[in-house]
Parts: sequence; structure tokens; C-alpha cells
Amino acid sequence: MMTARLLTAMVPGLDAMYKPVDLVQRPTPISHETSLAARWNLQALWVKRDDLSSPIYGGSKVRNLEYFFGDAIAKGATSVATMGPLGSHQVLATATFARIHGLHARALLTPQPNVHEAGLNKRLLPALGMEFLRCERFLDVPMAFLRIRYRRHQGQRPYWIPPGSHHPIGVLGVIEGALEIAAAIKSGELPMIDDIVIPTGTCATASGVWLGLAMAGLPIRVVAVRMVPMMITGPAKMKKLAMKTLDLLRQAGYAKEPQFGDILWVDDFAAPGYGQSNADADEAAREVAEASNFRTETTYISKTLAMFRKSTLQGRRVLFWNTYSAVDPDPSTITAKAAA
Repeated sequence: MMTARLLTAMVPGLDAMYKPVDLVQRPTPISHETSLAARWNLQALWVKRDDLSSPIYGGSKVRNLEYFFGDAIAKGATSVATMGPLGSHQVLATATFARIHGLHARALLTPQPNVHEAGLNKRLLPALGMEFLRCERFLDVPMAFLRIRYRRHQGQRPYWIPPGSHHPIGVLGVIEGALEIAAAIKSGELPMIDDIVIPTGTCATASGVWLGLAMAGLPIRVVAVRMVPMMITGPAKMKKLAMKTLDLLRQAGYAKEPQFGDILWVDDFAAPGYGQSNADADEAAREVAEASNFRTETTYISKTLAMFRKSTLQGRRVLFWNTYSAVDPDPSTITAKAAA
């Protein structure tokens, strides 16, 4: 059963600015992973199961899209556009939910090694009706971007969803997830934790969790584990996006002072390159497969979980925010839903 939005209750004026569509089955579950905690010498481990955010296609990108799609529909958009690597979860989520909501979708796909998700997108994006341009070289990206971003559809420019949902509108849905964690702690469903570990790219998820916990008065440390090149991300970018989102909430009438926790920014687990695995990540994925029931992938999840096998978090109470979908979208089911 989908619950009422906690962010709307906290900031009632937000509803007059943005009316999100309902994509996420709120709240997503939190699993207690005792076997993995013992393997990794943690005091305790929980997983925020955002992989179960939707039975159609899950993951944390679905949270971002609730507000982007709501804004697009409110503005009368007939199409949406985005960009990301060939195996981008955001691109696939955009294609999936645009199809259901009757929006034309297009995307620019930038170069990426041929990992599983890249192959998945090659197969599923055409089946979902997404129009896309695939760039084999980064040199070709600027011109392709102009075509995807500005070419009109039915007389209108498409509604733009930034790469990685790096925009305050995208962060709003993640704040909702952080408030779900705060509610679980305050109700006693979840004990107080020391850290929340988040696979981090363009920082939309990490920024939303950090800000959401601060708004809830729980200054829990956020451990942001970088999975993209240093030139496009960093702790300053994470904080700046959170502050821009706070400014947006101020416009909606939010007046309290958030109680921000610490940030531990981790750069040590992104090698050898974006989307490419390594021995520690492969071993972490194997341990999860043996001791739990959530899926892993090489671009974000298993490489982030490799950190748990080191000494960084030993003896601490940790929650891992799982950003990856538990299921791949089924184009035939989605097409049927779109036609209904």
C-alpha cells in the first residue's frame, strides 16, 4: 500500500509548486542483513531496498522521475529528453515510465564499456519506443546533444531531465526516501544507525539523502562512494546541489534549519574505469549472492559493496542504499499498461 508523501506533510507549500506523479511504492522496504554484517565485520547492516521502488522497473532513479515527470506533465510537455552512458539506468527508467505516461522519450547515449547494462539498453530502448542517438566518441557528443535537447517534437522542445537527475527537482524524490528512513528510526522499526552508504555518480541521491536526514533532525553520516570520474563529481558538488534544493524548499515555505551530519567522501573503489569491475567488486557480488537476495551490478553496486570488505566501516551500524533495480523492464507489459 502506497503511503502519503512525508515531504509534502513537512513542506505543504511544495505541492503548489510541483505535483509529482506516483511511480514509487512508498515506503521501500529495509532488510536486516545479519549474514553479510558478520562476513564484513559490521556491528549491523541494513539495506534500503530501493531496488523494489517499482515492480515495473525499480532503483532510485524512479524517485527522481516522479518530480520530473510531474513537472513535465504540468507544463504540457509531449516529450522528455535525457542523456547518459550507454548502460544508463536513468535512460532506461525514463524510457520505461515515459512510455506508460504517454510521453515521447529521447536520449543521447555516451560511450561506455560493453557491460551487461549496456547490452540491456541496446535491446530494451528500441522496444520501449525511445528515440536515441548513440555516440561512439566523446568528440561527437556536443552536436548530438543539441539534436536531442532542442529538436522539437509536435512543435515543442522536449522537457529536459539532466544527466544523473542532477537538479533540485530530481533531488526531491530522494528526500522522500531519506524521510522514510527517519520515520523507521523514530518508530523503532529501524535502530539508530551510524552511516548510510550510497553509490555516487552525479550526486542527486547522495545530496537528497544528506538533506533529507538533516531535515528530519537525524545528522547521520553519509558515506558517498564515488563511481564516476573525479572531473564530474565531488563532495563540493554534492553539497552545492543539496543547498540548491534547500533554496527551492525555502521558496515553498520550509523555514527550519536542517541539522546536517558529516560526509565521508570515498574515492578508492572506482577503478579500473566506469562500469568496469575488479576483483574486490566481484568477490563482494559473490558474497551477496550467497548471503542475501538482492541483485548487484558492476557500475555502482558491487564496486561500492567492495568497501564493506575493507576496514573502513568495521564495527559500525550501517545502512546501504541500494540504487539498482530488482527487475528488468518488460516492454510487452509496459506497452499493455500504456494502452490501457
